[in-house]
Amino acid sequence: MDVASLLESMPYLNGVCNEVLRLFPTIPVTSRVTIRDTTIAGQFVPRGTMIFVVPWAINRNPKLWGPDSENFVPERWIDKETGRATMNGGAASNYSFLTFLHGPRGCIGERFARAELRALLAALVGTFEFQMADPDEKVVVGGTITSKPVNGMHLKLKPVGWGA
Repeated sequence: MDVASLLESMPYLNGVCNEVLRLFPTIPVTSRVTIRDTTIAGQFVPRGTMIFVVPWAINRNPKLWGPDSENFVPERWIDKETGRATMNGGAASNYSFLTFLHGPRGCIGERFARAELRALLAALVGTFEFQMADPDEKVVVGGTITSKPVNGMHLKLKPVGWGA
């Protein structure tokens, strides 16, 4: 089995990655301009109207994700019967997860980004033990175009595993 297949076969690793992507989409809001008259959620929207698509809100909507929608729950991405990774996190629609958007304007690099995150996380977690430099610090997410910690993220890393 190659490394990529091995990483894809790890349900909890995939659950953690999917929860990170769900709760902290890199692009928290984007806009579109309607090309024709349409309706959205029963509301008429005329051609030429700028609308905002907000993955940050959709990915955390309790109507789509349940009462624990704001909580980090990697297990939601693991099928309870088979123990295998799922791609829907228990949500009824794939439009409940908009981190990469969908359709012709969806992220062309989604598969690469997911594979890169899996590989990076597996390598880091297998190499270091992480803790906040200041355990009382509250990380505040902000940014204008992309999401990031407003004041950075100050961590203490301790080598573990092979070289420890």
